[in-house]
Amino acid sequence: MARGGIFCVEGQWHRDLSEQGSVIPTLELLERLRRIRFIYRDVATPEELSYFLDRWLLKQYSDYRVGFFAMHGEPGRLCLTDKATVELDDVAEQLAGRCQDKRLYFGSCSVLKASDATLLDFLDVSGAAMVCGYTREVDWVDSAAFETVLLDVLANGALVNAAEKRMGSGPWRELAAYLGFRIVYANGRTWRPGTRSRVPAQATAA
Repeated sequence: MARGGIFCVEGQWHRDLSEQGSVIPTLELLERLRRIRFIYRDVATPEELSYFLDRWLLKQYSDYRVGFFAMHGEPGRLCLTDKATVELDDVAEQLAGRCQDKRLYFGSCSVLKASDATLLDFLDVSGAAMVCGYTREVDWVDSAAFETVLLDVLANGALVNAAEKRMGSGPWRELAAYLGFRIVYANGRTWRPGTRSRVPAQATAA
């Protein structure tokens, strides 16, 4: 079976250029274990992010169905650097219906704390199957341990809800709850560890 493909864009985490924190070791570990293939690019400006997202969505990269956004964040916003930010709404417009069957993971503090309406609008505009990430500030080491398993599941899971089944069981359930991990699906269903999946009222009415 072909290994799942991950496309990762990473922001500039540190003001000090001598610091070397990065998600690359996690991606390389999974690749060496023959669990994934990945494409990695670092971005520091909205223009760079836009350029690489356009490249990712070319037909030749269609089997890289996981989009991994590794950067600082705030509710509904990605922080590429300490000065450059991008609203989720703007990212959705950039993706503009070209993300069918894509699974998007925001490895960023608090981005998934955005409202249901914001996240559902993002999914509707982008066309992605799901988004997942954190609703609170997360520690680097804790999140790195968590996403080692999560990225494997997102890249190789046969079903979209494979992530909630894996991350909601065993030792990962407790860590998922601690990190405030959340999944929102294009059909309006949302999931958090320790709770039943639910469909927001506005999605039901729609």
